[in-house]
Amino acid sequence: MHFDGPGQRYGIQVASASFRGSRSSNEDAMGILSQGSQGLCCTLADGAGGHGHGELAAQLTVQAVLEGFRDNPLFAPASLASLISQAEHKVCGQQTASVSRMHMSATVVVLCLDVQQGRALWAHWGDSRLYLFRKGRVHVCTQDHSIVQQLLHAGLYEEADPRRLPNRNVLAGAIGAEGQVPPTVRADALVLEPGDVFLLCSDGLWEDLHETQMESLLARSRHPDEWIQRMVEHVASLGNPHQDNLSALTAWVQARETNE
Repeated sequence: MHFDGPGQRYGIQVASASFRGSRSSNEDAMGILSQGSQGLCCTLADGAGGHGHGELAAQLTVQAVLEGFRDNPLFAPASLASLISQAEHKVCGQQTASVSRMHMSATVVVLCLDVQQGRALWAHWGDSRLYLFRKGRVHVCTQDHSIVQQLLHAGLYEEADPRRLPNRNVLAGAIGAEGQVPPTVRADALVLEPGDVFLLCSDGLWEDLHETQMESLLARSRHPDEWIQRMVEHVASLGNPHQDNLSALTAWVQARETNE
């Protein structure tokens, strides 16, 4: 998909892909909403909760975020915080519908792009991540809300790769979870540069694909769909019998072509 219209300083190319892995169902969800010159909202959620309700939690989360952006497409940290809050309200409201839904939850990552002024803001809750690739080099924009990340902050592990630590999947915060750290919202806008590449992904991708491999595959890819497919195919080729669902959504920033 290509978003490029009047009033936009930048054009945005978007691609996404999802892979069920070895699981019986896919509990990830993704979505994109463009409000023309007012901006673009990309979001991804990874559900949990058993009995298929993780899928519901992820779908409700994405739906709430995009509906919130549609109704109020303001580019501000408070607006992103409100999108997360609306998703939390929607999921928690459905938890009371049945006993089997009580523990459903979802991670979420949201990226908002101001295509008129050339700025980016993001927010996240859980261990779904946002990466920025600038001039081909990766920058991790989010820090997981997980027990392992808290232990890393506390200095209990030194220079350890969280992919290899025990209890890596235990979250300290997520949509619909109890007793948790709050979501994180970026406080100041990032100024976009032509060639910037953003990647939103669930842990099913980044657990089995190191950031250096992401960089390498990006360098070999000519367009967003090619890069996304290369990453998914790489993880699928590993043959992990316990492969989690994985989802990835990328937004490529381009200087807008104009005849003016």
